Amino acid sequence: MSNTRNFTMVAPGLHSSRRFLALDDSRRALFFYLLTSPHQTSCGCSQIRPGYACADLGPGWPEPKYQTCLADLEGAGLIITDPDTNEIYIDRWFKHNSKGSWKYAKAIQSQIDKIESEMLREKVNADFAATELGQAAYEAGEADRAADRPTPANVSNHLLNTGLMRRGR
Repeated sequence: MSNTRNFTMVAPGLHSSRRFLALDDSRRALFFYLLTSPHQTSCGCSQIRPGYACADLGPGWPEPKYQTCLADLEGAGLIITDPDTNEIYIDRWFKHNSKGSWKYAKAIQSQIDKIESEMLREKVNADFAATELGQAAYEAGEADRAADRPTPANVSNHLLNTGLMRRGR
C-alpha cells in the first residue's frame, strides 16, 4: 500500500456540521470510511471500486445500499464522484488538510496529476491552488522548471566540455 498515510486529520467541527448531522448512521459511517479509509490519498481524492468499499464496510453493505448512500453524500455536498472512474473527492478537503512543506505540496500535486477523471482533477487542482500549500507546490514546480532550462552560461560550459572541444584545447 504505497499511498497509506500514517494518520488522517478529521476536524472536530465535523460533528457540529449541519450537512453531517443531517445524515443517518449509515451515511455517516460511509463518510467516515471515505474520509479515513486506506484508499484515501493526501489530495482527498481516491479511487474506490464499489466491491472493495462494500467488502471493507462489512456484510451490512450490499452494493445497492452503498450506491444510494454515496449518492446521498454527494447530494449533501460532502463528496463529488465520477462513476466512470470510481473516483471520489472529499469536498472541502483542503480546508482541513493544507498544512505542510513545499516537498509535501509537490507530492500532493503529483497525486492530483494522477486523477483519471478530468472533472475531478480540475476541481481538486483548483481547490489545492487556492491554498498556501498549493501556491508552494506551484512555486516549487516553477523553480524546478527554471533549473531544467539551460542558461547561456550552462550551454557554453556544456559545449566546452564535449570531447571535440577538449581535444582542440
